[in-house]
Formats: sequence, structure tokens, C-alpha cells
Amino acid sequence: MGTTRKRLPGITLRDVTPADTGAVMRLLAHVNPDDPDAFEDVRPNLSLPQEGPLSHFRSLMIVAESGEGVILGVLIGGVPLWLFNHVGVEPVLAHHLAERVATITAVAVLPRQRGRGIGAELVRHSVRRFTRAGYGLLTLNCLPELESYYRGLGFSIMDDLNVSLGPLNPVQQQWGDTRVAARALDRYTSLVDVPGLSSPVVSGILPNTSLPRGTYFDGERLWP
Repeated sequence: MGTTRKRLPGITLRDVTPADTGAVMRLLAHVNPDDPDAFEDVRPNLSLPQEGPLSHFRSLMIVAESGEGVILGVLIGGVPLWLFNHVGVEPVLAHHLAERVATITAVAVLPRQRGRGIGAELVRHSVRRFTRAGYGLLTLNCLPELESYYRGLGFSIMDDLNVSLGPLNPVQQQWGDTRVAARALDRYTSLVDVPGLSSPVVSGILPNTSLPRGTYFDGERLWP
């Protein structure tokens, strides 16, 4: 792994290495100033070996680096943790979904470097990486002030995330005081408006889970 890409003048995007740990943790402290240790659980992952299908198996950790070797931004993403504690998701199903559904957990840019498009390019790079790795859906928790920003990057903003699992009821995930941003990544996956639901349903994320035409929600389950 460790592939580099230059899309902004003088800035290289590359996979995280253990030597980046200090700089990455300082950047992540800017994400939630009221709780600078909020991302402390990321620290052990930064020393993982680089291997596919993403940068560090099922985790994607990339940095934006200046020509002088200064780390200007970082993006952390991977498997959504809710897959493994959701009432409607059994372990085998969670394993399959973990290969198709990804989330961005943090994007951080040095305060003095903001406004240059670094964060946007980190997100675009992650979209390409997750798509190449076979994922069908990319999500993230979205604060109200960032909704237009992520819409501009191709995401849909929703109150909750509904996922069709074929004949089963849809799995629904909600996030307290934030909304969810979601983007379909392949031709099998789509976000479908369904009568009876305020947010679209993710259709086709797994085989035989595409919603048939005319599907509606009666308050308890999807029909037909």
C-alpha cells in the first residue's frame, strides 16, 4: 500500500505510517476541542501494518503532506461500529455488511491550512479507495453546519440510515444530535425514497436486497 497521489499543488496524499502517530493525534485533537482525547482509541491502529483491501486491512488512514514533509490533514475511516451492536444485525450478517458499508470517522486539517480544499480532497480520495475495495456505501456523521459541504461532495443528508436487507425489516441507525451523510459507491447500491419513511432506504447493498418497484413502509415493515 502506501500509494501517493498529488492532486493539490505541493500536497501529497498517502497512507499513514507509524511515524505519523504524533502528528495525526495532534490533528485529531482539533476535531473535538472540548474532548481532545476523543480519538485516543485510534492511536493503536496507527501502528498496524499496511495491507489491503484499504490502507490497513478494513481501516483507511490517510494523510495530506506538504512538500516539506509537514502533515496538514488526516482522514480516518473503516467499518461502522454500529454493525456489531445493532439488534437487527447477526454476526454473520455484520461480517458481510462490513465488507460493503464503510464510514468516515474523522477528517481533520490544521486550522491555518483550512480553506485550501485539503479536507475535500481527502474525502474524494477516500471515495476512490473505498470504491476500488468493493464497498457499496460510504457514510459519516454530519453536523448541521457541514451539510452543504458534504452535499457538494456527492453525499445525501438524512435523519437516519435505513438499510434494506431483503425479506427482513430494514435496519435503521440514528445519531443523536447529528444527521447521516451517505453516498452510494457502485451500480448495485442506491438510495431509494420509500413512502412512509422520512429518509431514503439503502437498496442493493447485499445480493437480493434491492427494493422492488412500489415498495412502501406501513409503520412496521417494508412491502411488498
